[in-house]
Amino acid sequence: MMTQKLFPNGRFPLALLSDMDGVLLDTERLSKKSFDVVTDDYNITNAGFIFPNLIGLNQAGHLSVFREMLPSHIDIAAFDSAWKSIFLAMVADGVPIKYGAKGLLAHFHGRGIPIAVVTSTGRKKAEDLLARAGLDCYLDAVIGGDDVRRGKPDAEPYLKGAKALGQQIEACLVLEDSDNGVRAAHAAGAVVVHIPDPSLGQNGGEVDLMCDAVITAIDGLYPLLGWDRAV
Repeated sequence: MMTQKLFPNGRFPLALLSDMDGVLLDTERLSKKSFDVVTDDYNITNAGFIFPNLIGLNQAGHLSVFREMLPSHIDIAAFDSAWKSIFLAMVADGVPIKYGAKGLLAHFHGRGIPIAVVTSTGRKKAEDLLARAGLDCYLDAVIGGDDVRRGKPDAEPYLKGAKALGQQIEACLVLEDSDNGVRAAHAAGAVVVHIPDPSLGQNGGEVDLMCDAVITAIDGLYPLLGWDRAV
């Protein structure tokens, strides 16, 4: 077993706080694909510049970006609804899971470490996706984007996640794929591991300086915790 790097002196994380889209569910690429469909329907030509600004934000954040970046004649509520409807149609027959996600949740669950999903997606929608992906049985709480007043990159979602599990945020491990998510976790004071989703096209850079580790896939977390694969 390798020496622990994230939690030294024999300590382990007392809780896991994980983002959902792009970390547990392989849905970021579908979000981008559905966004491309709706922007084509609306004849919007700068979609490639808009989408990166949406990553990691809740619905209120999305609407704010749309007000700033979409043509003024577009009904942003209708646009947002159309985007989300196309996305839901894409996952109607199954919710894709990121490689290694189910095994990792089972590993934490088997060690008795509580788990919360902290997502910018609305809670009801998130709970439905997680249930259909077969991941809900490992979770102790779900904090949705509509459960907070200030979404990511504000610290509030992760502070609320830690509170829901009855743990101090400094003892919590956060898994994030987006820049805004990393900013939120760092601001909250958690131990942060960045697992960039290649479909996002974000450049890391300054946000990686906020992380305790950056890995390319979930499997890279085990040696950072000094764990083998056996529970």
